[in-house]
Amino acid sequence: MANATKLTNLEVKGLNVTGSAVLGITKATYQTTKTDGSAAAGEAPTKAEYDAVVTLVNDLKAKYNALVKTLAEGE
Repeated sequence: MANATKLTNLEVKGLNVTGSAVLGITKATYQTTKTDGSAAAGEAPTKAEYDAVVTLVNDLKAKYNALVKTLAEGE
């Protein structure tokens, strides 16, 4: 234990032990419910499969950017 460092003044972000949101971060806010894009993984995806992947990527991008913004503002 000679090389151990004493940690003080720790700040925890996310969900506290009771499951309530810290910084307004909740699972429902950032979880995507869009269709999985695996159907478009074949050699010739249909227009509908391609559109589903585009919708999924755009939804994930929006949720990621919102999460990053929330975390940045919380500091």
